[in-house]
Amino acid sequence: MNFIVNSAAVLLLSGLPLSAGQINFVYPPEGTSIPSVPKTYIFGNISPSTAAFTINGEKIAVYSNGGFIAYLPIAPGDFSFSGALEDGTTAQRVLKVRQPADTGPSTGTLRLEFTSYASDSEISGEEYLKITAAGTPSREAVCSLEGVFKDFPMAEVPQGSGRYYASYKVKDADLGKEGALAARFKAGLFARGASARSKGRLKLLKQPVLVETSTDSVVLRDAADGGYIMFLPKGVKLVSAGCSGGQRRITLSNDELGWVDESKVQAVSGAQFPFAYGSETGVIRLKKTDFGSSAAVTLSERLPYTAEVFPWGLRLTLYYANLHTNWVIYDSSDTLVKNVSFRQAASGKAEIDFETEPGELWGYNISYPNSSKSMQVDLRSRPRAALDWPKPLAGVTVVLDPGHSPYLKCENNSKPPLRDARYSSLPASARCSLDGAVGPKETFEVNVNLAIALKLKEKLLELGALVQLTRNGDESVDLADRPKLAKDLGGDLFISIHNNAIGDGEDPFAQPRGFSVYHYQRHSRALAAAIHRSYVKNIQLPDEGLRFGDYLVARMTWMPSALIENAYMIIPRQEEMLNTPAFQEELAGAIAEGVLGFFNVPARTVSGKKVQ
Repeated sequence: MNFIVNSAAVLLLSGLPLSAGQINFVYPPEGTSIPSVPKTYIFGNISPSTAAFTINGEKIAVYSNGGFIAYLPIAPGDFSFSGALEDGTTAQRVLKVRQPADTGPSTGTLRLEFTSYASDSEISGEEYLKITAAGTPSREAVCSLEGVFKDFPMAEVPQGSGRYYASYKVKDADLGKEGALAARFKAGLFARGASARSKGRLKLLKQPVLVETSTDSVVLRDAADGGYIMFLPKGVKLVSAGCSGGQRRITLSNDELGWVDESKVQAVSGAQFPFAYGSETGVIRLKKTDFGSSAAVTLSERLPYTAEVFPWGLRLTLYYANLHTNWVIYDSSDTLVKNVSFRQAASGKAEIDFETEPGELWGYNISYPNSSKSMQVDLRSRPRAALDWPKPLAGVTVVLDPGHSPYLKCENNSKPPLRDARYSSLPASARCSLDGAVGPKETFEVNVNLAIALKLKEKLLELGALVQLTRNGDESVDLADRPKLAKDLGGDLFISIHNNAIGDGEDPFAQPRGFSVYHYQRHSRALAAAIHRSYVKNIQLPDEGLRFGDYLVARMTWMPSALIENAYMIIPRQEEMLNTPAFQEELAGAIAEGVLGFFNVPARTVSGKKVQ
């Protein structure tokens, strides 16, 4: 979770006698802007820890080490939390609480503004124009598009809300036209009206346009603000049927759409539509590799694709593809891929299955190497762990990722280090963001994550594993580089270590809070589940469950990966636990036991008795 330092992070205490106590508000920082919510949490620490403490007149429970967290009412505008100790010590923390949206009736000047098409947009002939505006409630609104329609009625939904809506079906005669939208309130001869004009122009496309990805790791979503469906490299062709709000709508097949950030694609110069719905598949050639098997799929263009792991292997789905594969060439020394099958699943959609023995596919990577248009599908075989004590994990490489960066990111482009710093001593004027969480006693998550990872490294080394870390100390490693680094380090497993926080406005007391374990890929679930079972058995904190999580580091395809939220930095008792070497050892031991469980390592026996 990121925290923003907006002004002096050191709390200024006024009028303190020499023997006075201390109040240190840690989060939210002074001047932080937070959403319009009825309540939010605040935490920090006081001294002495036994003193009676109030915030805005409400008594606050204080943990034995002086840390506290409270969930209190707030109001829009500049809002102050006023803390007080029984000896007269006081302190304030001022926040900026955003004003709620005005949706009620207005007695002031009539107003009307568009809430759609705020930038230049394109619409295809298959779509409806969905026009929205907001303004003074209970009026009769109409809208117009230059050269297309005039005074088209807008409905107020719900009545009296001030939210106006119109839906216009694009006609063939409209295609090729473009212009700006206008809206107004209808008024009588002596009545007042209001009007608005869209900031962007609207173009009605005669036909789709062809674009291609302009950078690597381009994300396609299932809706403009939806979930991820594809991760594509540079140069992949896409058919676009329009754009709005900075997002391009991509037609993948007759019944499948995707959305991509407009800044991540560019027009294909000289291309004519229809684009080769019919970019044909050719020979598929397999060869044995040190990691398993590699398949070269002959294509005439870089096509979009999805891949899904099944118990029997990998299914590759190619879009804009006509299946014309007459040859599959196997490598007789390849023991991973047992068979390749394929089918034309729909018009412009081909499926290729790489079949393995059950459970043998460990991971995969798909690329268009160098400047090639042919696709390379790398398939990983299962690593062979020794399974014998005392080194049952010999033959396995584990990459540990101590989450977050040990540096601030400041608006003046400086990156002050965090190690051994206090949150209340962070730079005041540079407006810096903290990568990760901080606790009531000013513990940085990034430091705790590393401490746990180093203890886990020792345990895994004792079990025979080769262990690599994405950072061993204060190195700066970008989030997007960590999965690539794990692959380059030869990892067979990837474990990302974190500790938790919550968003502004959430109630820290709404539910039991403790540990959770996340996975993203199907082939990662068993790893996450094994670690989660070990936590349930060994860690005396509330179980928040095994979870699917859309985290960048959990989306690893090359190897099973899991992300662990060990505890909550913002809860005083859990922060104190995380700072103790004994609890860090417990967490490291639970993860190591989970890895053993994932590999089905038999229990260790001493004198005929099980000790694991």
